[in-house]
Amino acid sequence: MASDVAVGDIETPYLDVTPGDATTQGTLTVIAPDGTTSSPTVTTGTPSDGSVRLTATPVTYDQPGKWVLAWKVTETGAGAEDLVVYVVPNPNAGGPTWLPGRSRVANYVPGRTLAVDSETHELTFNSQTRPTGVMVDRLIFDAAARVLGRVGNLNESLYELASVIVALLAAAAVERGWPDDQQNQLSLQRANDLEKQANRMLDELVAANESAGEDPVDPGANLMPVYAFPPPVPWGDDYFL
Repeated sequence: MASDVAVGDIETPYLDVTPGDATTQGTLTVIAPDGTTSSPTVTTGTPSDGSVRLTATPVTYDQPGKWVLAWKVTETGAGAEDLVVYVVPNPNAGGPTWLPGRSRVANYVPGRTLAVDSETHELTFNSQTRPTGVMVDRLIFDAAARVLGRVGNLNESLYELASVIVALLAAAAVERGWPDDQQNQLSLQRANDLEKQANRMLDELVAANESAGEDPVDPGANLMPVYAFPPPVPWGDDYFL
């Protein structure tokens, strides 16, 4: 298991057992950082080339810190193995409530959610994808900063539109930062298309936000005029005589 996991991630633990066959069985005990335990259901896959994969139901990492996945295998391949997962605080914690989730970003680049160790598309980003979920979290946060840098104070009625724009920008960053080695030009073209769509929508968001009564970002847009006068000369009163 990878350690690039953040609070809120949902992972599917598995263990490849060699040797393993149809008799191989296993259990999993998940120990959270606070000491609480849980026992997900474990299923045994179809044996292949003397090996078999044990797969547990998904685990939600809801605390930062050290998690221990304690596997126990019986029958063929019997033994025990502890896997450690270090969970970091969510990089987007404390950010805007309208930030899109990883799966929303994945909607625009579903081909990027292929797990590195299988042929399964996760349809989200996690520690098994490239980029990982934590990396995409950072891209989401960066895209949100770009949007807020244009609109300033965002009207609540426009949160959903802002969320879509951030998801598009993050998806473009995924395509540009991790292009397909076999289709590099296509990846860059998709990135360009996603960015163009996001920029058009961002212009619309800025206009809609101003129409909703929010101040634009331009720091000089609402400044009162400032006048400067030279200091009076000592004989100035003589002009009134």
